[in-house]
Amino acid sequence: MTSDIPLRDTPALAVLSRRSAALGDIDPAALAAAQDFLRVAKRMLGAFRQAFDAHGLSPGRYSALMALDVERPSLAPSEIADRLGVTRATVTGLIDGLLRDGLVAYAAEGADRRRKAITLTARGEALIEVVVPVIFRRMADMMAPLSPDERQTAVRLLGKVEAGLLPARAIRAREEADT
Repeated sequence: MTSDIPLRDTPALAVLSRRSAALGDIDPAALAAAQDFLRVAKRMLGAFRQAFDAHGLSPGRYSALMALDVERPSLAPSEIADRLGVTRATVTGLIDGLLRDGLVAYAAEGADRRRKAITLTARGEALIEVVVPVIFRRMADMMAPLSPDERQTAVRLLGKVEAGLLPARAIRAREEADT
């Protein structure tokens, strides 16, 4: 997790009211909802931490292994980065650790033997067989309190929140360019 700040305790609404002149157009209900989303996301990631830690994984390492499991026999590092939505530098670090642990190996990609791809090793495949049931069970347990209709609604609403991230990134990039 990137932060240990207990989001529920963050006095965002008090800060908003004290700085209303500069932040007056921010809807307090939207701010509270965003904090609730962040709190739940942090707890969800924490619920996986124990399973990941027990197997020497992180969310990134797990995601890279899962991408390789789905796209057999191999993927180029750039393809792994694209699938995970991370930079190539981040994937390089993930791959280095997975190589060191013997979970993945380099494989020639197609007819061009100079281009390298990444493939799962037998050890990586065995780890996936152990970890996937644990992770998938936790996922299912998290969603168990919701009815099928509520799950569909949650997915639809989260999709709307996710779509809002794209304009937020563009605004942030513009603000950074202006400074």
